Order: sequence, then structure tokens, then C-alpha cells
Amino acid sequence: MKTAKTIYFLSTLFLFITSFEMTAQTDEQVRSILEKFAKDYLNDPSRTEMAFGVEVDKEMWRIETPGKEGSKKEPTVEKGAPEKPTFYYVTNLETLHLIDQGKMNAMTAGVKAFSTDYAPLDIDVMEGYQPGEDFVSEVLSFTFHFWTRGIPEIIPYGPHYTRSTHGAQAAVFYYDKGLRTGYGYIHPGQHANENPKSKTNPFPSMMIVTKGKILARLDGNDYPIEEGNAFFIPAGMSHEVLNPYDEPGEIILLMFGEGA
Repeated sequence: MKTAKTIYFLSTLFLFITSFEMTAQTDEQVRSILEKFAKDYLNDPSRTEMAFGVEVDKEMWRIETPGKEGSKKEPTVEKGAPEKPTFYYVTNLETLHLIDQGKMNAMTAGVKAFSTDYAPLDIDVMEGYQPGEDFVSEVLSFTFHFWTRGIPEIIPYGPHYTRSTHGAQAAVFYYDKGLRTGYGYIHPGQHANENPKSKTNPFPSMMIVTKGKILARLDGNDYPIEEGNAFFIPAGMSHEVLNPYDEPGEIILLMFGEGA
């Protein structure tokens, strides 16, 4: 009887130690990655003072980046919640590794067709935090600069860097107030913006067909557009992009103006 209890105790202790060691290893991986991004951000010409959180697999980390002015010179990366209510990123270790390795663009990781969609890198706010009027544009611009290392800030793009959204494949270049830019890849048979909620925007857009051929459905009328051509979409115009052809189509997307 004592032997059985001893075995049970030792096995429980082993599991506890193993779990503790795995948690420590995970924490070290997360800290290492976050510190690389935080330290690189010190060299960014667009850097600003910012305090925010990063929730990785339900565990919160606090990051503070110094601005160009002030006495503080080094970023803070610590496990635990931010000291004051702020915004935070929600992700997992797998996605963090992909972003760190340059296999996934952080902005693309956050792409959603609708707010209820899942994204491997999402943004949320802590209870008590009151976002300002320009919160979305400011945090998206910050997201690009913080999660993009190096100078110049290079964004690789192509089919392998996209995620499925709005019925096609897309990758983000850069978002800022009044500006959204990205890359689209439309497989044969795909239909972008088929959902009625996606068909119009309150701001204009420009689509540049860089490879293949697509069918632009504008206000219900179909227009074949081949590579080497761009077309303008006025604010409020219904627009869909279809690929009824045998080869994929590729586009560069520019959205601009108030509300973009």
C-alpha cells in the first residue's frame, strides 16, 4: 500500500516538475522573441512611447517602449499585465514564431473580413481603457512598425504570405489613417466580396492587376481586367472580384481617403 502511494506521489511530482520546466521554456521563448522586437523598435524612425500588452496562449506580457525624447532608453519586457489599462495583442506561440522567422507578416496575421472572425494576431483592450478617436489608425500604424524589424522595413509578399479573407487570399502592406494597402491573390474559381456586407466602402479604392486576369463586377456589371491595368472604384460603388479563368490573378490594392 505504501509502495502504491509512493509511486503515485513520485509520478505526480514528476508531472509537476515537467510542467514547470515546460512553462519556463515557453516563457523564455516568448521573452526572447518579444525582446528582439522591442529592441529593434528602438531604431525605428517612427517609434513612439507606448505601453501595451501581448497575450500569448492566455499568458499576459507587459511591454513599454521609450519615445525619442525622455530619459528612458531601454524597452521593458516583463511577464504580467500592464500597470495601466491599455490595448493588447492576442496571439499564440506558434504565430509568434512565424512572425519572428519572417514567415508571416503581423499585419496579415490580423486580417479579418468581419470583427467576429478569428485572426492569429488580434487586438483587444483592457477593462477601463478608453481608446481615442484615432485609435484604430494609430494602433495599426504602430503594429506595422513594432512587428516589422530592420531598416528599411521590408514586407515580403506573394501567395505564400497570404491569408484567406473576403473570399480570396490577401496580405497587408501598410495601414495608416486614410490609407490601406495590400496584395491580393485570387485562385481560379474564387469570388472576393461576394458577401453583401463586403461589397461597398465609404472611401475610394484603386486595384492594380499585376498578373493574370480578373473579372471586376462593379455595380453588377462585369469588366475583364488584364495584368498591366489598374481600375478605380469610387466610394460607395458595389465591387466584387472574380476569377473565372484557369490561372490565378494577382492585384495590388490601394484604399484611401477619409474612413480608410
